[in-house]
This record gives sequence, C-alpha cells and structure tokens, in this order.
Amino acid sequence: MLDSSRMYKRAFRGFILSGVTCLLLIPQRLTSAEGLREEAVGYRVQGYEAQQRGDKTTALSLYQKAAALDPTYPAPQNDIGVLFEEQGRLGDAEQAYLKAISINPRYLEAHANLAMLYERMGSKEKAIYHWLKRYQLGDPYDPWTARAEERLVALGMLKTYPGMKGALYTRRRVVGQEFQAHAKSLEEFNAVTEEHGDWP
Repeated sequence: MLDSSRMYKRAFRGFILSGVTCLLLIPQRLTSAEGLREEAVGYRVQGYEAQQRGDKTTALSLYQKAAALDPTYPAPQNDIGVLFEEQGRLGDAEQAYLKAISINPRYLEAHANLAMLYERMGSKEKAIYHWLKRYQLGDPYDPWTARAEERLVALGMLKTYPGMKGALYTRRRVVGQEFQAHAKSLEEFNAVTEEHGDWP
C-alpha cells in the first residue's frame, strides 16, 4: 500500500511539473504572437506612408509583408484591396477585401470598400449586402454608418426590402433620442454644479 501511495505522489508531482512547464511556455508564445502583430503593424504603417508618397509598389510589398507576418490581422488585406482597386485590378481587390472579412467578419472598412467596389462593378445585390453589414455593425455616431444608410436608400434597398425602412428610421430616431437625453443630462449636471459651487 505504501508503494502505491508513493507511486501516485510521483505521478501527481510529474503531472504538476508538466503543467507548470506548460504555463511557463504560454506567456512566451503570447509574447511572440504580440511581437509579430507589432511588427506587422509597423510594416503596415510603413506601407501607408509609402502609399501616401505615391510609391504604390513599395506600399503593396509592405502590406503583403504585414499580412504574411500576422495572418489574423485583417487591415493589410483591406489595404492591399485598396491598392488593387486603384490599379484597376478589381477581381484581386475583391479577393483581398473578402480575405479581410474572412479574417474578421466585423471588419467595417472591408465591408464598406467591398460595397463601393460592387457598386462600381454593377453588382447591386452584393453592394446592398455589404452596405447593410456596414450599417448594422457600425456605431450609430460613425459618419460611415450614416454613409451606409445613404447608400442603402440610394440603391433602392427600401423598395427591395420594405421592412427595412422601419429599422433605418427607428435607429435614426433612437440615436436622436440618445443625443437629446445626453444634452438634458449635461444641463442637469451644470445646474447642480452651479448650485453647489466648486466641488472637490
């Protein structure tokens, strides 16, 4: 019985040691992944700077490096799509935007860019789909959310999907009510602070 007790202790001790070793390795892996993301962001920033200077070849190369370094980073794919679209390579641009969305389905910029590309290509239904995604996922105070709403109206989306009209106008009304409630709250706060003088 004593031998089996020692055997269990040794097995348990070995299990604990392997668990501790695993826990020690996890932060190193996370640090490595974070380092790759930082490096990818750096390449993306350099790519953007090159693009602003008009050096689109270098920009594309840097965006591709960023995408290769961190395949879970959707922004470089979106940037690649923008460059391809500027070069008239619409099919490649579409693929880059779709790749960005496959990495992060909530990546708003890629939905907006894809919607504009589909409009340019004459694919109205696809454009509506991505404008709608941009609208639904966007912050109500974001100007691009308002832009998505404008495009949905312009594309006749309310004729195609009449039930959506209520959702668009309800959202607009709710945002208006939030602004009014915020303004009223500020007025009440100012009245209270004036009444009590300087608060610490």
